Amino acid sequence: MQSECVCLLTWFYLFLTPTYCKTPGLQTRITDKALNYATNVALDVLSQQVKGQRIPDQHGSSGAVTFDISSMKVNEFTKPSSKVSLLHSVGLSWATTGTRLAIHGNFKYKYKKGIIKISDSGTFDLKTSNINFNIKIKIGMDSSGRPTMQAVGCSCSVGSASIKFHGGAAWIYNLFSGVLEGKLKNMVGGGNGVLCKQLNNLVNVNGKRSLQKLPVTVKLAKWFLLDYRFLSQPSFQSTFMETYHKGEVYWNADPVEAPFAAPPLLKYPDTSRMMYIWLSDFLFNSMSYNAFKYNRLQYNVTKKDLPSGVLNTTCPKSNCIGKMIKPIGTKFPNTTIMLYMKSTSMPNMTVQNGSTVVNAVGDILFFAEQPNGKYTYILTLSATMSTTISLTIQKEKVFAKVLRLPIDVKVKESNIPVSAVALNFIVKGIVSVFVEPKLNDLGQAGFPLPVISSIHFVNTKLTVAQDTLLIATDLKYSG
Repeated sequence: MQSECVCLLTWFYLFLTPTYCKTPGLQTRITDKALNYATNVALDVLSQQVKGQRIPDQHGSSGAVTFDISSMKVNEFTKPSSKVSLLHSVGLSWATTGTRLAIHGNFKYKYKKGIIKISDSGTFDLKTSNINFNIKIKIGMDSSGRPTMQAVGCSCSVGSASIKFHGGAAWIYNLFSGVLEGKLKNMVGGGNGVLCKQLNNLVNVNGKRSLQKLPVTVKLAKWFLLDYRFLSQPSFQSTFMETYHKGEVYWNADPVEAPFAAPPLLKYPDTSRMMYIWLSDFLFNSMSYNAFKYNRLQYNVTKKDLPSGVLNTTCPKSNCIGKMIKPIGTKFPNTTIMLYMKSTSMPNMTVQNGSTVVNAVGDILFFAEQPNGKYTYILTLSATMSTTISLTIQKEKVFAKVLRLPIDVKVKESNIPVSAVALNFIVKGIVSVFVEPKLNDLGQAGFPLPVISSIHFVNTKLTVAQDTLLIATDLKYSG
């Protein structure tokens, strides 16, 4: 639970950036509403963490009395109210008020005055109230573009403290209770007190460990690498912080930048939700560029990919390519056709006016399979597609589904006389049976957003605008 809470906090602090020299492919805005929600969850964990916390033994004296206190343990911690403020060029300031804390422990004392010697022991309960603490958290990035966080100052004040003893001579308590109260009060408060030590540990130890586990790159479809690294240091406004990330997809084996830049993202002033994520169509287009560059946009469509008989050249009882395009059936009887489909340029996504369209062009080459297993070239079609897709957000992923997949083909080269009308009919059938399901399978795999597993989107809205997919959402921590 402790590490998950820290991960929640550090995830919020992960997405910070500006004064950038490149247009980002991904941008986030985290509002003070989200930060206050995160720190409220953190206080629940801190409450559990502080309870049961053991405090080092202490020794002291007051006049004729020397005392030892041992086996001290925090047995009560009241969750305070808190508020996060954003600090320009630093990060965050987290302040709380109204904490109460109780400590139980053992004591021993010795009273010596002249010939009078008294020693005894017992237990005590210390109650402190009106505890306020403030901690500043510096947010930054390291040389590799990973996020960093560090506690740069913690202060803690204790308004009042009272102690109650059990056992021993009551009149002696008055001789050292004031000194003991002050000592215990200082142990709770101050920059090195119990609470500040726990807070510093929460940020500097647990926070650092959680950040090291948060990936800033994600592998996609085995061949690609999605890069979420920072472009620059964090930037903070009075009610939110915005972040700008690389947001580019590389070829995993050769991560080189695409030869084009991300377009400007949509301006959007709203801060009513906890978090906003801008996704540029640059993300898709950089992936498309590498897929085309490294020959991933080509496929051999054979008889195993389509319903039985469609690619046959001879079919007395059913429709097949040999019957619909008679010159193929006549010249290559009793065999099957293979289609080699390849993109001839990089597919391009355009996001605008509430719609998302992917434009693609390519060639479709027809081959006839021979008895010896070799293939004979027949013809080449040039194909143009303009695919309209719908986008949804589910389980912190972006999913896509094909709405329209019109395709137009023309004969580019042919060794036989063919009808463009018949070819269009056949290719459209193959697209609906094979290509569209393949695209939908890819879209249903989902595009992962930069969140941790314990964070869930609620009250989410997706806006499709110029070059931008904008996600506005509130958040829920599942622990």
